[in-house]
Amino acid sequence: MNASTGRRWMLGSAFGALAAMLALTLALAAAGAFQHRPGDWRVTIGQLGARQLTVNVEAVLRFATSPVGLRLLDGVERRTAIGTVRARREGDTLLLRCAPCHIRHPRLAVETVRIEAVELRVRRRPEGLYDGVLAAGSVRIGWEARVDGRGMALRWSLEATPLAAIVAVLGDALTEGRIAHIEGRVRARGSVALPDGRGTAQVQLLDATVAGLGTERLQYGRFDFRCTTAAGSTHWLSTGDRERGWIALDRLGTHLPAAVIAAEDQRFAEHAGIDEVEIARVLAQFSLREGDAAMRGASTLTQQLARTVFTGGERTAVRKLRETLYALEMERTLGKPRILELYLNTVDWGPGICGARDAARMYFAKMPARLDPLEAAWLAASLRHPQRSWREEFVGGLVNVAAAQRVLAQRRDLTRRERAQWLRRALVLAQPPVEGREHASHALAQR
Repeated sequence: MNASTGRRWMLGSAFGALAAMLALTLALAAAGAFQHRPGDWRVTIGQLGARQLTVNVEAVLRFATSPVGLRLLDGVERRTAIGTVRARREGDTLLLRCAPCHIRHPRLAVETVRIEAVELRVRRRPEGLYDGVLAAGSVRIGWEARVDGRGMALRWSLEATPLAAIVAVLGDALTEGRIAHIEGRVRARGSVALPDGRGTAQVQLLDATVAGLGTERLQYGRFDFRCTTAAGSTHWLSTGDRERGWIALDRLGTHLPAAVIAAEDQRFAEHAGIDEVEIARVLAQFSLREGDAAMRGASTLTQQLARTVFTGGERTAVRKLRETLYALEMERTLGKPRILELYLNTVDWGPGICGARDAARMYFAKMPARLDPLEAAWLAASLRHPQRSWREEFVGGLVNVAAAQRVLAQRRDLTRRERAQWLRRALVLAQPPVEGREHASHALAQR
């Protein structure tokens, strides 16, 4: 090919691409993609001069799965924020494939997650119905949806899939997947309403076990764990059997362990480290909008211990999955009593106050075994927001007695008469240290 022929070929290609883009734009316009009525479900796809370019989602989906749309989109490639997405027609189905995909989202992971390939199949059925499959590796989520101008009602299902396959999809983002021996399967299903993100979910773990992460080293002896400072950062501390500050489970008394289980993990004695009911609640509320709250909830005492000792506290889906792997293994290597003992000796109860001994001495000037039921209930209730409880309730004097009473009311190891008796008692905290009062007064003044 000589230079003149090459220039003509490039010019022809450019005009061909321009003509294809123009045809696609005109077809979208004819399908009503740029028409907006009040209440329509719209998304922004770019900028046109000083104006944002928004499209009607229902119209775009209807066009993309129509015979004309399937022909026009077949073979189209587009660079996106997650990678190059390629469109292909397979009969009456639109296939969108991204390989590799680089997904960066604060709800997923701190760093960008590389997934080898993600495929989305979309097929239109009569009367506003669509179905398809979202696949990555050997993980396949089937879905069907009803779509109208205002949104989408979508149902999805994950058939019994090896837990190891789900871990493998995340690749280097989940380093434990390379060293752990993971058995068992996961089955899930749910629904979601878009664009608002409300939904339902059910999750079931089938014979899930994990080995190879080294959690058996916590069976006895010294280990390191994370403790939160007054500034909100974390630092490492060491503790363990026979170390200063360590209290064995049989010397912690009955009230504090029972109150913590009532407040944090009422199914502790029943689950295998993972509370499927709580995981389902989080999946039901999950949204990919960046402005939404971070990943939260669904943590058993075992998972919280995994966070303190192994994974750290980043609030992402990848961290939750890492936490899950450690929890499954700890249930097998350590057992419930040891997990509870480790948890109570390391859990965060305020700035630099980690473990039951320090918490009982700071807040009530006594050892954990001497706590009464209401005092233990207040300590357990404060675990939801330990730094805030220290600042506002302990130092600031705004004691949330109602929260302690709610925990106390959930203790089924006490009789109804005993609960009623302690619910009427006054709750008196110890005097905070002078430096604590000064620090909290300054913090409250800045709010």
